[in-house]
Amino acid sequence: MCPRGRFLRCLLLASKSCIIFHHRQFIRCCGYSGSCRRPAIQASGNAQSTEEIGAMSSRRALIDVALGNEPAERAITNGRVVNVHTREIYSAGVAIKGDRIAAVGDIDYAIGENTEVIDAENRYVTPGLVDGHLHMYHSYLGVNEFVEGMLRHGVTAYADGFYGQGIVGGREAIRFFKDALEATPLRLIFLVPTLAHLQNRELGLEPTPGISVEEMNEMLDWENCVGLEEPPFLPVCEKWDDYLDLFDRCLEQRKTITGHAAGANWRQMQAYAAVGTSTDHESIATDEAVDKTRAGFRLLMRLGSGAIDVPELVKAYLEHKIDPRALAMCADLASPEKLLREGGVDDNIRVAVRNGVPPVIAVQMATINVAEAFYLQRDMGAVAPGRYADILLVDDLVRFDISRVFVGGETVVRDGEFLADLAPIEYPGNFRGTVKIEREITPVALEPRTDAEGPVTVRVIGVTDGSLVTDDGRAVLNVEDGVIRPDIDNDILPLTMADRFGKGRGRIGNGFVRGFGLKRGAIASTVNAVCENLVAVGASTSDMAFAMNKLAEIGGGKIVVADGEILALVELPLLGLLSEEATETVTAKFDKAFDAIRELGCDLASPFSQLEFSFACGEIGDLRLSDEGLLRVEPPEMVSLVVE
Repeated sequence: MCPRGRFLRCLLLASKSCIIFHHRQFIRCCGYSGSCRRPAIQASGNAQSTEEIGAMSSRRALIDVALGNEPAERAITNGRVVNVHTREIYSAGVAIKGDRIAAVGDIDYAIGENTEVIDAENRYVTPGLVDGHLHMYHSYLGVNEFVEGMLRHGVTAYADGFYGQGIVGGREAIRFFKDALEATPLRLIFLVPTLAHLQNRELGLEPTPGISVEEMNEMLDWENCVGLEEPPFLPVCEKWDDYLDLFDRCLEQRKTITGHAAGANWRQMQAYAAVGTSTDHESIATDEAVDKTRAGFRLLMRLGSGAIDVPELVKAYLEHKIDPRALAMCADLASPEKLLREGGVDDNIRVAVRNGVPPVIAVQMATINVAEAFYLQRDMGAVAPGRYADILLVDDLVRFDISRVFVGGETVVRDGEFLADLAPIEYPGNFRGTVKIEREITPVALEPRTDAEGPVTVRVIGVTDGSLVTDDGRAVLNVEDGVIRPDIDNDILPLTMADRFGKGRGRIGNGFVRGFGLKRGAIASTVNAVCENLVAVGASTSDMAFAMNKLAEIGGGKIVVADGEILALVELPLLGLLSEEATETVTAKFDKAFDAIRELGCDLASPFSQLEFSFACGEIGDLRLSDEGLLRVEPPEMVSLVVE
């Protein structure tokens, strides 16, 4: 009987007897010799990608090493393996063939004459860390600098869709950064950047061209795409067909829908889970974490610039006894000074342990728990046979100080020295000059006005240190010649956003904010989540206008000014979002900016991040500002600055 006939006969027998064949029987009956595993990164359709075929080939090469028929290429000996499957720590070695692990345990038999032996010297052997949700563009660094920063802190894989780059540069920018990251040792978990299309549409705001619905569907079929990046809950609850159709296609391909459930009530959260959303990174309170995990969400606990959520969220496990396997880690936002000094999700581990989480469980949260959220546990997240040899040697689990980082068995960091060879990156010319304003911004254009006489009650955006959520406050302010005057002494400062994409013929939205504490001067930026417009806050509209015009002149960045003088400047010429300079240079410029901001009276730990999230950003917060005016988030509606 021909192979096709044997296959059809197997199907007929299975359908009649409802028997599920044992894997080996299926292969014997059908003459099938391919891999039956779900590829870690799955191509669309039935055709196998080059990566899938290579993965199968590299796995087959492990068999003879595991059986002792041939030696390992590398072996890590004298280590204490942290087993994230069983929550054990025990003495073991790791045998490596190619870029994958062949065996873990007593692997002396796999050491041959030409095997490279790495003595772990009784260090802990953990999986490489996996960040479940991180926006590379919020590091403000170029690709190679970002990759180095991540690998230095043991993060060997991370999830991103490059939505910020997509808002400014469209499909071309997303494709560029995907290809560039995939050419580095840092493993990219690529997701369709739905926010590059949505851009506050659900709040009624006008988007930039960004990407189209058709392009989102196209990207879902891109090689190595594993799902959707944080489509918010409102399009689901409002039953937008374009998004529900995209969800259906994603699930049909057995890919992951990662969530963005900020502000969702219990019923909305249930509906969000019902359509297939499986993760959320926006939880900030323990009861919220409990509700979401009970609904089947895997919680990506955030510890990033301006967002310190891990200490509160681990209480879901510590106090409410939620299974810690439902809890995972992400940074979401990691500015360069955080990445350089505090780290990525390695810092999540340290903070979780300080708050009472046992070290092995904290390691689980930053490795296997994340990998499972993307169906990638067969490739990453564990020191186990068949997985990529993405491995850390750690001196102490509580401090989580890393002495060596392996990616695919190759050493990329050793004793603080970065060893990976990263090819220079040439960025497209159209990534520059993207900050376009219709005309020079004047101080008068930044002054909120009213026809009312005398003091007026105004809505005020409230900023809280360490949180991305804003509140809806009130203040009574004086009016002079139709201009609503700020109250610097009581920390009621002018806030503004100007369109930098030519959407609204020089459109500028003005409001007030509390929480920055500036006594003089201004700070401005061309980076702000979901909008990526030109924004500023300050004690002086003259300084705000000066700062904004300077950023437009240089093509983007972050700036601190006072009395018409530049105190600090971080140039971000690539899409107005990213630097081309070395991490140390960028960090030094940020340090200078933070020092200047403190001297102006602001004590926020991450003032630029807090500024970014004072503006319209999906369902986060109660009151936000846009270039179209002041916006109440729930229910979404434009509101007047002056309370009638």
